[in-house]
Order: sequence, then C-alpha cells, then structure tokens
Amino acid sequence: MKTKHRATATLTYVPFAEAPLYWECPVCGNLSGALVMADANTPCPRCGTAGVERRSFPNERLGHLDERIRKYHAESEWEIVVILGATFLETLLEDMLDRIMGAHGADVAVRSMVLDNVRAVGQRIGRLFPQLTGEEFEAAALEMGFRDFPKRWRRIREVRNAFIHDTQYREEIEALDAATALRTMELMDQAYSLFVSMNNKFVADGQRVRGAVQRP
Repeated sequence: MKTKHRATATLTYVPFAEAPLYWECPVCGNLSGALVMADANTPCPRCGTAGVERRSFPNERLGHLDERIRKYHAESEWEIVVILGATFLETLLEDMLDRIMGAHGADVAVRSMVLDNVRAVGQRIGRLFPQLTGEEFEAAALEMGFRDFPKRWRRIREVRNAFIHDTQYREEIEALDAATALRTMELMDQAYSLFVSMNNKFVADGQRVRGAVQRP
C-alpha cells in the first residue's frame, strides 16, 4: 500500500527540527516562549504571578506525537505524515476548545460531554468555536496573521480522508505525496504559534469565571 513520491525542487520549506517549547502560567493560562518563563520566580507577563511552577507546552502526549511525525517525514513516509499530521492538528483544536471551556468555568464532565457531542472537526470549527469565543475561527486566524491556515488545513483533511476511505477519486489519493506531506509539516509548525495566540486571547483573557459554559 506504500507509495512514495519524490519531492520536487519547488519544495523549499524547511520544517522545524523539533517542536517549539512554551511555558504556561497555571494561574491565568498564558503561554510564553520566553526561556526565562521556565523559572518560577519570573513574573508572568500577563498576570504578574511568580513563585509557582510552570507547565510546559506541548505536553508529553503532543510532544511524542510531534516527534514521531517528524521522524516519519525524515524517512519520506509521506502517507503517515499526512495522516498523523491531520490527527495532530485535530488534537490541538480539541485541546484548545477544552482549555477555553475550562478557563471559563466548565468542569471536566461538561467539557467531555460537549466534545463528545460535537465530534466532527468541521462542526468544532464552524459551530463550537464561535459559540465559545464569539468569533469565527477564520476571522480569529486572520487577525493573528494566519489567513490561509483554515483553507490549507481543510485541504489536508480532504486528502487524508480520501486516502483513509479509499475514495474513487484517484487524484485525491495521488495528492498524498511529498508536497502534501511538506505542507502538513508547515501547518503543524504554524499551528503552534496560532494555538498560543488563540490561547492567550481566549483562555488567558482575564475573564476566568466559575460556572457553567453554555451547552451547544
């Protein structure tokens, strides 16, 4: 089933050697890539809290998946890169939605119920995200400098789904090649910056409250 395609000279993007590392303030949820934030004595730039242990992002689960995808890309396993890369992006989205709900008062049971009831990625982007944030995902991505990210992510999902479901449209399957794998790596690298920007706007926004999040 493995079919490899040779990259062309037009593939100029160089993926990160490893996932970027951020530090999270456990009080307000702000994420920062500044190395000094690893020191608990450094005040959080958002809320000023110091003296509390900082968590690292990505967490161990995401970091392990990221590492495996980069290894597969180095080994020219294009199909695996696209399939796992699409899964990685969907996991980031789920974590973002979970963090937004948690920051505004939803407990674990409520968050799990909401995510279980809205499982399709398209619905999470087009329906759940706007309900939780008051903004369309595309508008938020544009504001943060990632105008084409939603469209390019949708294309990656289309190619992945065509491959997984053995579509009759051969051009979709054949698109799962070195170029698509490289675009997937680029989206993964961009997704970190987008995730952090969205987190710092919708999670570490100074409006954390206790109470229920409205169920979609």
